[in-house]
Amino acid sequence: MKTFASSLVLALALASNACADSIRIATYNLNWGNRRGDQVLDAITKAAPDVICFQETTVQSERFLRERLATTYPHFHSIGHNGRYAAERFTVASKIDLAELEFAPPTAGLFGFYSATVNFSGTRIRLINVHLTPFHFQRGGGIQDAMTALSTTEDKHVVEMNAIVDAIDIQQPTIVVGDFNSISTFHAPKRLAELGLIDAYASIHDDADAHPTWHWPTRTLPLALRIDYIFHTPHFTATGAEIIRRIGSDHSLVVATLKFGSPPEAPESSNEVFSTMKNRSHRLGDR
Repeated sequence: MKTFASSLVLALALASNACADSIRIATYNLNWGNRRGDQVLDAITKAAPDVICFQETTVQSERFLRERLATTYPHFHSIGHNGRYAAERFTVASKIDLAELEFAPPTAGLFGFYSATVNFSGTRIRLINVHLTPFHFQRGGGIQDAMTALSTTEDKHVVEMNAIVDAIDIQQPTIVVGDFNSISTFHAPKRLAELGLIDAYASIHDDADAHPTWHWPTRTLPLALRIDYIFHTPHFTATGAEIIRRIGSDHSLVVATLKFGSPPEAPESSNEVFSTMKNRSHRLGDR
C-alpha cells in the first residue's frame, strides 16, 4: 500500500511539473475602434494566458489595459510605426519578464511585426507578434475586382512573410502569433507550415477552419473566417487551444497551451498511468 501511495504522490508531482513546463499564449486583435474594454478584460480573464499578444491597440486602449492588468501582467510593452494608420500598433502583456523587444517596420505591408524573448522555466522562447496586410475590396466591385485584390494581398504577404521568416531561428523555441489576414490554405500560414512550424489550434481540432476567429457583417452574408493563428516550432506540443469571442472586436481571442517537448509516441491518460502504477504495486506486494 505504501508503494502505491508513494507512486501516486510521484505521479501528482510529475503532473505538477508538467504544468510548470507549459506556457499559455494568446493573440487578440482588439479592433482599433473597440470601446468595450469590459469585454476585452472578460475574454482575458477566461483565457488566463501567461502572455498576450495584441494587435490594433491604441494609446487609449493601452492606457486602459496597462492600468487594469498591472497586477496580473506587470510586463507591458506597446509600439507602432509612424502613427500613419489607426490599426498599426502592437502590445505584448506578460506575467513573465520580456527581453530583446524589437519592432520591425513594415515592408510591403502596413504594420510590420513586434518580437520579444520570454525566459520561461529556464528556456528562452522567441515570440513574434504579427499583423499582415488586410484584404481590401472596393464596395460595388465584381468578382474580377475581388480576385485582383486577393492577388495583390497575397503578393504583399509574400514579402511580409519573407521578413518574418528571416527573423526566425527554427532551432530556437519560437512562437509566431497574430492576425494573418489569411486563411490556412493561403501563402502566409502555408509558409510557416513548410518551415516546420505547427498550427496549434489545428493540431488540436480536426475541423479547425470551421471555427472562425474573425466575423464581419455584410448585407448579403456575414463573413466568418479563421485568420488568427498561434504557430510554434516542434519544441512544443499543444495540449489545448480555444477561441473566445466577445463583442467590441471583429476578432476573437485565440489561446493555446504549449507544453515543452514533442509528443510521446504512445501517450497514456492519467487514469491509465495510475492504473499501471496500481497494478505494479500489487505485483510488488505479491512478491
